Amino acid sequence: MKPVVVPTPPPTPPLNRRRFLQLAAFTAAAGLGGCGRGGSVPTLRAAPEILPSVWRRSLPAPWRFAPLAGFNPLESPWPLPTDLLALTDGWLSQVSPQRLQAIAADTLLNRIGPAGQRFLREAPLDWRDLLLPVAFSPWVMVIRRQGHDGPGPDAGWDALLDPALKGKLLLPSSPRLLVSLAERMGNPDALRRLRAAALSFDDRFGLNWLLQGDARVAVLPLQRCMAALQRDPRLSAVLPDQGAPLHWTLLIRPAQTAEPIPQEWVLDAWKPPLLSRLLAKGWIAPLPRDELIAAEGRIPARLRPLVLAPESVWQRSWMLLPPDAAESSRLQELWDASAP
Repeated sequence: MKPVVVPTPPPTPPLNRRRFLQLAAFTAAAGLGGCGRGGSVPTLRAAPEILPSVWRRSLPAPWRFAPLAGFNPLESPWPLPTDLLALTDGWLSQVSPQRLQAIAADTLLNRIGPAGQRFLREAPLDWRDLLLPVAFSPWVMVIRRQGHDGPGPDAGWDALLDPALKGKLLLPSSPRLLVSLAERMGNPDALRRLRAAALSFDDRFGLNWLLQGDARVAVLPLQRCMAALQRDPRLSAVLPDQGAPLHWTLLIRPAQTAEPIPQEWVLDAWKPPLLSRLLAKGWIAPLPRDELIAAEGRIPARLRPLVLAPESVWQRSWMLLPPDAAESSRLQELWDASAP
């Protein structure tokens, strides 16, 4: 019986410098691959309809977008990962500043024009370093005309008290916004009369009501009705010279993220060609006026006064930032006393 011969393994090559670098490169590549498979991807989240789809789709890799859902989408805890949140100013009261960190985007903040600077200046002190205003849109009166009747282009918010509009008026669901409109009217009983005249309080679906029902006038953010204004000749809109409440789109950073804001993505929305497309949707970047006028080409001429209103109109417009306890109490008293 022949003895079993076990082959001798080849000698291990010496670990010279070249061999060491090869092993290091292989280990690094394997480590990166593992991170890519097991690590989280930077994620921007927002409730539906907060961000224009044309801008949202341009989010650069490795960032991804994931929608927030539910009756109160900003209720804690936020899904993981959540590295950036987009919301409108109306949702700020649902978020505690303690859940956030500084926006840390000086390049963007330095680009902001007068309207955005004023927004940040008027924000409560605890919020000022936490918010990046990326766009605004004025609330306007959208009119479905029958013949030539209805408020004219020089009408103020008092036009909503016209007896002919009683039962044909669609108003926002926000009591605070309605109080702010009433306080700029000349009638001391304006809030009660507004509430009594409303067909419905529904700004989300107000445009559908206006197009298909008995309503004649709806109060809506311009960005929510801009497409309908362009395609439906029955519709017109009024932005009063006395100013309007402004509907802001904001970015905030959750406290737990280590991801910096994707600043180039925001900058792309603040310059042509994307800026022109967003302006045509009624989504106004908070930039100096001359930069906006240079990008006005896609806005129909008859709608440009709504998007590119004179600076004096924006100066007379107002913000709806989270109220403090005393202001909340005052607003509640006004609302309770105005029940029709």
